[in-house]
Amino acid sequence: MLAEQRSLASSGSPAQLEMAEWRAVYEEFVKTKQSCGEGIEGLSFEKFQNTLRKNRDSIRERYQCERVKFTVYVKEGRASLKASPVRNEG
Repeated sequence: MLAEQRSLASSGSPAQLEMAEWRAVYEEFVKTKQSCGEGIEGLSFEKFQNTLRKNRDSIRERYQCERVKFTVYVKEGRASLKASPVRNEG
């Protein structure tokens, strides 16, 4: 999967790049949930993607940024997501 993401990073559109990032975050989130002993039944990439899209749109509006970076971390023994605005360059 990393080779595919690198290929997209060098030649993909912004939407393709974002989708590759989100897929990687999803895979990391699933692994983290499993390592924390959490169930993943009912968690699909489509649902995850919809959640990221809503958060992205809200943060873009609030911080007037072009991109939002999502990272996975463990909070109180559970997998969590952090959304961070990526400031406009230039």
